[in-house]
Amino acid sequence: MAGTVEFDEFVTARSRHLLRIAYVLTGDHTLAEDLLQTALARSWSAWPRVHGDPEPYVRQILTNTYNSWWRRRWHGERATETLPEQTGPAPQTAVDDRDQIWRALSRLPRQQKLVVVLRYFEDLSEAEIARTLGISPGSVKAHASRALSSLRLDPSLRALPLPADDDVPAGNERLAAVRGRITQRRRHRLTTLAAACLVVLAAVTGYAVAPRTRSPQDALAAVPEYRDGRHITARGLAPMTGGTATFSWTPSTLDAWFYPDCATDSEADVMLLLAVNGRPPLMKKCEPYGGLNFGAGSHIPPEDVASRWGVRVGEPATITLTAVPGKDFDAENPYRDAANVADLPQGVMAFIVGEVVPFEQYPLPAPPARLEPLPQRVEVSDGVLLRSGGATEFTMAVGGGRLTLLGWSQTPGLLHVAVDGVRIATLAWYDYRATGTQYDVDLDTDSLRQRGLVFRPDSRVTVTVTPEHLGGDWAVRIRG
Repeated sequence: MAGTVEFDEFVTARSRHLLRIAYVLTGDHTLAEDLLQTALARSWSAWPRVHGDPEPYVRQILTNTYNSWWRRRWHGERATETLPEQTGPAPQTAVDDRDQIWRALSRLPRQQKLVVVLRYFEDLSEAEIARTLGISPGSVKAHASRALSSLRLDPSLRALPLPADDDVPAGNERLAAVRGRITQRRRHRLTTLAAACLVVLAAVTGYAVAPRTRSPQDALAAVPEYRDGRHITARGLAPMTGGTATFSWTPSTLDAWFYPDCATDSEADVMLLLAVNGRPPLMKKCEPYGGLNFGAGSHIPPEDVASRWGVRVGEPATITLTAVPGKDFDAENPYRDAANVADLPQGVMAFIVGEVVPFEQYPLPAPPARLEPLPQRVEVSDGVLLRSGGATEFTMAVGGGRLTLLGWSQTPGLLHVAVDGVRIATLAWYDYRATGTQYDVDLDTDSLRQRGLVFRPDSRVTVTVTPEHLGGDWAVRIRG
């Protein structure tokens, strides 16, 4: 498999599944997204040499990256009791048995945890796990046996919490973020090569010339006022060496996405913390030698923005950015080393806030003279493919309790998908680029049960697809 199209399709279709693996390993939504994007960006350089199914190769890079991060200890393997970026059931259902198994899994040694995740969450064979981790099949068996023994003896074991599918970035948004990272890696290589050439040139000619790159100020200013259905109502930039910087944000709605970003001028590990009104922060690992791209953000449910952060519509809130040396970073006590500003490298820290805008109020771009056609490879072999038309209803079997939705549209608009009368997802487009957008939806969740959807394994469900505001061709592929 080689080429940009194949890579884009893989990121759009499979990255949501890989994100779940990253989340189980890290226990943190923002760090899981960062781990996944790093693994995908590293996979790109070797993509032309990957043949057959690329997922095992990407999975191996993901686990290797996780191992290297663990050795540097910045990510913190222990889960906190409350993660500000974690979404899911309403606050009144947060204190349940799920926290107990998460703690039990997090207490396992690193290698045992990796084996359990790959064997029972990813359903890999012992031989496949051995190849992925670079250990023997016998070691896989030993780690699995010890891990299961520990878990069986834990009386608090119940069920595993996973991130809510509606509140993590869609495949196309993640693809844009990964593309940004690939561009950063290329720019760094080119800048390094250019700098080396300029050193030689300076030595020969006696002149010193510095390569030109886009400044952080230009990168922040380049973020449009409206993007991806959101209105950028706050943005800020500060030097990393100061350690901490504060900004003001006056929200017009509590339905918002937060995009912390940072970049350093060295290989040093740095974690960026974004807190609102001094409450528990979002966390992001800074990209060495990278630029700002404000890729996949974190969506905080409005009720949590109000209760956890104390934010009120129309009242100024304080956003604090804090850079922390990543060498001994601990997610359970993230501000522990915040005072060690002497250990911080040269770099910048920044953020933007995007408030969700109703589709009817979103300023859409002018239509092109000719609409871009849908990809010719819009096809399906093991699911249902619908094309342009009005509302459509059909029944299908859903064996594993999950639906994968992958849609395309020539024009801006919405595509609502409901199962047995309960809306499970809305695919949205805000431009005319005919790009794909993807969701993986778990039908057996507390939030959907509270809304009236009762899923039974190996059952048939009624799926309704309803387009809204779509003025051209569209297609959606639905797999159970």
